Amino acid sequence: MAEGNWGNCKGCRYFANQTPQSASETHRCMQPELSEFELEVSGDSGCNAFEARAGVGSPAYEEPSPSLH
Repeated sequence: MAEGNWGNCKGCRYFANQTPQSASETHRCMQPELSEFELEVSGDSGCNAFEARAGVGSPAYEEPSPSLH
């Protein structure tokens, strides 16, 4: 899968919405090795399968906002 390249989903080429309006939006993760799980992730989510979208660059990893559970 990935080589340990961390990043947030909102800037990843595998985030189903290529123009997210907010980091809290949720969309499917289209990463080939993960697509079978039909993961629904927010723009603030992140993982080590990150690949920057064309024209976005590789932003620094940002911690997701705390959940209010």
